[in-house]
Amino acid sequence: MSQYYPQSGPYYPPENNPEDDYIYDEDDYEVEEDGGPAGDSLLQRIVIFLAGGCLVFLCMGCCGLLLAGLFTLDPTALLASTPIPGSDLGLTFREAAFPDESVVSENKVRLTIMDVNRNAALPAVPPVEGRELIIITVELVNLGEVEANFSERDFLLLNSFEEAYQPQAGNVVDGALGRGSLPPGEGLEGRLAFEIIAGERDLVLTWDDGSGARYIYLE
Repeated sequence: MSQYYPQSGPYYPPENNPEDDYIYDEDDYEVEEDGGPAGDSLLQRIVIFLAGGCLVFLCMGCCGLLLAGLFTLDPTALLASTPIPGSDLGLTFREAAFPDESVVSENKVRLTIMDVNRNAALPAVPPVEGRELIIITVELVNLGEVEANFSERDFLLLNSFEEAYQPQAGNVVDGALGRGSLPPGEGLEGRLAFEIIAGERDLVLTWDDGSGARYIYLE
């Protein structure tokens, strides 16, 4: 099979213009002995390194000043994520806090059982056969920044079947807890009286100030 080739004419191939060809001169591109460009000197590298270090130092300094400013304006903003000791105790009946542990409600009020007196006797409560009177002394402390309300009706006494006993109403016992409010940073002690079936064990004091129940075993 034949192949077609362009015919050669009087102007084929075209003449080259010497001015169209770029001729490199040795002075146009210099190479250092180590193979890098001449402009990439050791001094430039030092300046770039120092500039980067200064930038990092300035960023760290600004962050530190910002954190210090936030802590000065509102220290609780940085400590808000730290739970209050006792706030994670006694959250359920089956995992009640131990008698010597304190629990803290969502309202930042701390409850501690100070004393338990079983088989107590009170003039205002006539003895009943087969029944037992228990007096529980509790301490409440307001750890928050706002006033906190409290009431003896916030408490129940549960047996092992989660059957509830309510506290005796009124001032049947000296130093009864009653009801009232606690200013921030203050606390008080009060007594609660419960009449239960005699001899019951595994009793749990339940306390709910409106922010969720807390549970503590009796001794």
